[in-house]
Amino acid sequence: MSKRSVKDGFLWLLLATYILAYRFYIFDHYMKYSEIISASFMVFLLAFSISLLGYRKDKQTNLGKSVFKVVLFYLCLAFFIMFGFGMLVGFLKNAYSLSFFTLLDNIIAPIIIIVTVEFLRYVIVWANRDKKIFIWFYVILFMIFELFMSTKTFPIHDFEAMFRLGATLILPIIVKHVLLTYLCYHVGWRSPLLYRSVMDVYVYIVPILPNLGEYVHSMILVSLPFMIYLNCYAMIDDRVQRQQPIFYKKSFSVYDIPVAAVIIAMVCLISGAFPHFMIGIGSDSMSPKIKKGDAVIIQKIDKKAPIKEGEIVAYMKSGRIVVHRAVEVKKNSIITKGDANTGNDPKPIPRNQVKGIVKFKIPFIAYPTVLLNDFIR
Repeated sequence: MSKRSVKDGFLWLLLATYILAYRFYIFDHYMKYSEIISASFMVFLLAFSISLLGYRKDKQTNLGKSVFKVVLFYLCLAFFIMFGFGMLVGFLKNAYSLSFFTLLDNIIAPIIIIVTVEFLRYVIVWANRDKKIFIWFYVILFMIFELFMSTKTFPIHDFEAMFRLGATLILPIIVKHVLLTYLCYHVGWRSPLLYRSVMDVYVYIVPILPNLGEYVHSMILVSLPFMIYLNCYAMIDDRVQRQQPIFYKKSFSVYDIPVAAVIIAMVCLISGAFPHFMIGIGSDSMSPKIKKGDAVIIQKIDKKAPIKEGEIVAYMKSGRIVVHRAVEVKKNSIITKGDANTGNDPKPIPRNQVKGIVKFKIPFIAYPTVLLNDFIR
């Protein structure tokens, strides 16, 4: 075993030991100072890693500048989308106080952790370019460390809660760290640090935050790294193949416009923040008109809007949305029936529970979500 492998193994073990100590001791006994302790440890670990592995100066290249501009463009696009939605769905007051201690614990300490982790990533990546397996060992620890810093409880008995944790927290963390490591490996620390300085810090310092909900917010956090990767891949691939370095003046291509438009449209429909929203159908009660796995576009209506007999309506029942046909319309309620059912639904639906009218369907696109829902239930 080489000396460098021993050094890498020692650093990895040191970081893993601290993560376990943080999870099972520091947070329980020193919760008030936990982030300050973590920030201090990461500064020490960065200095120690440089002394063991060395530090290679990161020279800014044309490729690095181009990737930096792509990252900056998509960060601006993400903020435009998030705060644009906020103008429609409303904002929430930031829960973080700006007193001296909370400023130190909630802003300065996280910023120190972010900066040191990205420089530590850079030191490790450039010391192990010929042994990528070591890089991914560290990346896994970075993911676990951020997960422990982000949440203090892990529901292990409720599968649905575990799935929610995975979709809204674990998956965005994984996608982010894979992208940051990919960028660091090819263009250095500047682009990864830009990404984290914006996406991981703004929640501490912005006075109001858009009320997007967990699902839409996590969807943006997962989509953003993919969009950056897709736009940087061609540039980086040119470099890897030792072709003449090209300075890309455009930060994105015209093909990104329809892709971004589709993503924005899907987020708008799924979020339910606009006059129309989309849901997946989880049963065959409306077959053959609407089948299990189809998605339907629903136009919102208020309780005074007219409903015609024969229209397919969406209404709330026991905390979920049901899509059935209105077979009889009364003054304050409607009688509904699934086309595939032999009889009417057992109870009239009050008008204030009717959320909208189905305008059209999109076949099959909700089938993966429906299967996953069935599996969870």
